[in-house]
Amino acid sequence: MQVKIIIGTISFMLTMIILGFAAIREPARLAEFTLAREGRQVESGAALYESQCATCHGVDGDATECYDVATGEQIGCQGLPLNYNQLLCGDTSARMTALNWEGSKAAFIQATISSGRYGTSMPTWAQEYGGPLRTDEIVDITRFVLNWETVALCSQPLFEYPWPETIEELLATFPTGDAARGEELYTTYGCSGCHGNLEDPASAAVGPWQGDLPTTAGTRVEGLSGAQYVYESILYPNNYVVPECPNAACTDPSSMPSNFPLRMGDSEQKPQDLIDIMAFLGMLP
Repeated sequence: MQVKIIIGTISFMLTMIILGFAAIREPARLAEFTLAREGRQVESGAALYESQCATCHGVDGDATECYDVATGEQIGCQGLPLNYNQLLCGDTSARMTALNWEGSKAAFIQATISSGRYGTSMPTWAQEYGGPLRTDEIVDITRFVLNWETVALCSQPLFEYPWPETIEELLATFPTGDAARGEELYTTYGCSGCHGNLEDPASAAVGPWQGDLPTTAGTRVEGLSGAQYVYESILYPNNYVVPECPNAACTDPSSMPSNFPLRMGDSEQKPQDLIDIMAFLGMLP
C-alpha cells in the first residue's frame, strides 16, 4: 500500500511539474504560433498583391512602377501609393484622419479593399460586395500592406501638396478637368450629401445648393472670380461663409469639413480631383 501511495505521489508531482512547465512555455508558444501565422499571411498577401493590386498601386506599392498584366508593358499607375507614410505611420495615420476613420488601421485598409472607393478606379474586391476575393484573402493583403510600415518610412516627413494661391496656378499643372469623373467625385467626397444634386435646388440639405454657382459664385466676394471663390471655398471653407443655408443661417465657422487640402493633396496626383469637381460644377475659367 505504501509503495502505491509513494508511486502515486511521485506521478502526481511529475504531472504537475510537466503541466507547470507547459503553462510557463504556453505564452511563448502562442507568440511563436502567431508570428508564424502572420508570416504565412504576409506571404499569401504578397502573392495576391502581385496578381491583383500591383497593376494599379505599383510593384513596390509606391505607385511609381506599374505593368499591364496582359502585355507586360509599363503603364501609368492609377492607384494611390500604399507603401506610404500617409497611410501606414502612426496608430491613426494621416489618411485615416483625413477620412475621419475612427477604427483601427488594419480595419481601415481591409474595409477599403473590400468595398473599393466609389468614383475612382478602385473596385470592390470582397465577394460579399460582388468582388472576387474571400475575406481571408483580403486579410492577407492587409497584412502584407501593413508589413511595409518601417522606422525608416515613418521617419520621413508627410507629403502635403503645396496648394498654390490661385486656381490659375493650379491649372498650369492640371490644365484640364473631367466633368464626368467630377460628378462621381462630388459624391465620393460627400459634397452631394450636404449640397444636393445640381438639378434640384430643394435637394440641398445642409449647405447651399451648388447648381447656380456659374452665375452666383463671382458675386460672392468682391475682387474674387467665381473660379477662385470656389477653389478657396473647397480648400479653406472658413475663409468665406455664405449667410443662408437651406434650413437656417449657415454656421460660422463653417460646418463643411476643413480636411480637403489633405484629402485632395496627399499625393502629387490627387489635386486632379479638385479640378474634376470644379469642371463638373462648371467653374473652370
